[in-house]
Parts: sequence; C-alpha cells; structure tokens
Amino acid sequence: MWLRAASRRIARELRRMRRRTWLDRHGNKVVSGLALLAIAALLVGVYATRKPVPEPAPAAAPSTISRVDLADPFRNTPAETWADGEAGLTPPEAAPVGPFSAQQVADAYRRARAAVVAARLDRRVLEGHDVEPLLSLFAVDDQEGLRPLFAGGRDDEAGLIATRVASGWALLPVAPKVDGAMTAEAKGPGELVVHTDYVFAYAFATPDVEKLRGPMDIVAVTRIRYDYVMRSGPDFRPESQGMWSGPATGHSYSIGCTASREGFLAPSIAEPRTQRGSTQEEGRPEDYFDPDKPMPTINTCPG
Repeated sequence: MWLRAASRRIARELRRMRRRTWLDRHGNKVVSGLALLAIAALLVGVYATRKPVPEPAPAAAPSTISRVDLADPFRNTPAETWADGEAGLTPPEAAPVGPFSAQQVADAYRRARAAVVAARLDRRVLEGHDVEPLLSLFAVDDQEGLRPLFAGGRDDEAGLIATRVASGWALLPVAPKVDGAMTAEAKGPGELVVHTDYVFAYAFATPDVEKLRGPMDIVAVTRIRYDYVMRSGPDFRPESQGMWSGPATGHSYSIGCTASREGFLAPSIAEPRTQRGSTQEEGRPEDYFDPDKPMPTINTCPG
C-alpha cells in the first residue's frame, strides 16, 4: 500500500515539475494567446451590439434615354433663355434722329419690326412660302424688284430677304427663339434707315428622336443683318415712298447645306451624318448665337 502511495506522490511531483518547465518556456505565448482571445471576444461583442448599416440600393436604370425634348427643343442650347418669337423684337425707345422726329422714328421702328416678323417668324412665309405678307409691306416700286426673286431660279438671293423652310421639313409647334436689336440712322434727304441685327433659332420636327445626338441636330440658327430704308418727302414720287429693302448680310449655323445652297432652311440632320461635321466644328457655337459679336465669316457649308 505504502509503495503505491509513494508512487502516486512521485508521479504528481513529476507532473508538477513538467508544467512548471513548460510554462517557463511558453509562458509569453500563453499570455499573448489569452490577450488575443480577449480582444476577439471584445470585437465580437461590439459587432453584436452595433446596429447594422444597410448598403445603399443601386440606382434605378432610366427606362428611356432622350437627349432632346421636342416639347422644349432649345434646352441645353445657347438660345435656351432667349425670348420667344415676336417678344424678342423689342425696339428701343424712340428719340429724334437728325431731322426726323421721335414719332417718325417710332413709326420706322414699327414698320421694320413688322417686316422682320413677316420675313422670319410668319409661318405663312416660313412654311407656306407665301411671301406676299412680307412684300406687301414695301413701297410699290420696291415690290416690283423683289417679287421676281421669289419666282424661281434666284432662291439663293431670296433667302436673305425671307427665311423659308426647305420642302419636306416642318418646324415644331414652338416659337423660334430670337435675340438682337435695331437702331435708327438718318441718311440722305427724306431717308431714315432702321438697322436690324437679329439671330433666330428654329426647331425642326423629326420622327426619329432616338437617333438625335443632341438638340443642335434639329435646331438651325440664322443671323440676319438687314437695313430697312424709310423714304418720304418731295424727293420721292408716291409709288416710291414707304419702306425699301436695303443692304443685307447673313450667316447660318447647324443647317442642312444642300437646302442652304438653294436658299432654304433645313436642320443639320438633313445631311448624311458623314457630311455634318463642317457645320458643327468650326468656331465656338456661342459665337454664332451672339448678335453682339462680329458677323461670322466662316463658311459652315464649304464646297
């Protein structure tokens, strides 16, 4: 009995000595392991008590992609903030000019404005190609010289006098955008000249909206500088008194070049896509829309 008891004491002592020796060699590792376990437990506790943050939902894909709104075709163009149609033709306050009274100047502004409305905004002229609403505003003698220009064969010259939409195209049912100004100047005896300088932006209808790259595919821009000469007094016979067509210059941008060479207006999409670059890349678009800048001289329809 005592032998078995002594053997058990010896075995317990040997195990105690082995544990002490193992701890001496691995004590630091044990402490580090315990520390890591404690940190892990702490992190688990924090994560368990923190409210979950939901992930943001993915943005819904648009059902349709449209670069052009036909109800608002001038959006994202330099003409977007311009006045609509006739509202953009506001004469300055009339004042005496040379021998002409303020009332005579006001009457000259009124006549010139009516001519600009007829030539650039009246749909009977623009789309119907009926130029009588315009020609009837001029003196009888001047009408005789103007009317043959619209009889065919000289449409390129007529394009400066009146803007006409090319056959096969139609404007959208929105007013063209207008920006510019008019001024008055006394010339020779009995001659009061109204200088007009306006830019017009026209939006064209198209059935292929999804094929448009941007609003300028259907927005055509023309700038017209036109003088209207009011003649009165004893130096002019009755048939020559009234308003005459004076010197005119013009420039167009983002247009159909084939139609333009024939004296008519069409949008740039009237041209095959491979031929459109010349009307879109020369100069800055803002320059073509700004009546305060010099008249552009770049030919946007070369050839």
